[in-house]
Amino acid sequence: MNNHYICVSLNTKIDEIDRKIISLLQKNPEMPQSEIASVVNLSQPSVSARIKRMKEIGILACNVGTDIKKIGLHVAKIDFLKSEIKDCMKNCPYVLSVLEAENSCTLYLVSEDFSSLESITKKHFEKDDFEVIISSHPDFIMPIKMPEKNGNCSYCNCPSCSFYINGRCLGCPASHYYKGKLW
Repeated sequence: MNNHYICVSLNTKIDEIDRKIISLLQKNPEMPQSEIASVVNLSQPSVSARIKRMKEIGILACNVGTDIKKIGLHVAKIDFLKSEIKDCMKNCPYVLSVLEAENSCTLYLVSEDFSSLESITKKHFEKDDFEVIISSHPDFIMPIKMPEKNGNCSYCNCPSCSFYINGRCLGCPASHYYKGKLW
């Protein structure tokens, strides 16, 4: 067999067997190592060693998440200048992800309803515009922050929020004021 390598970092290479293992695990993360071994014509301990090595170098990683579309959540995208980044972006349960570039960032919000997305965008991020993500390929599986309900959120203050009072926001999932079903 020819060994064709891909350079992953300065000190690491992966071969065709590693690529096949990665491909199999991407299609089915729960595929037993014995089945992978059968497909790539190696022993299970050899497959195990390769998986362990690829995890250690970062070429293979696992991330537990929620299938956003399957459970009926809505996602919004907001673009910011980097100077507009706010502290609440990193801790807010509604924030799926913040991607930072040199001078800008993109924020992805998730909620059970559109009115909460709009309310969060206006109140916390002082933006009137956001784009609703209407589809994704492959499935959009992302980790969602599951906060403990401690009754307080230093950013939201639901009892005095006009969006919450008027029924346009479900409230902060980190507080006992939250009216939704997910968090």
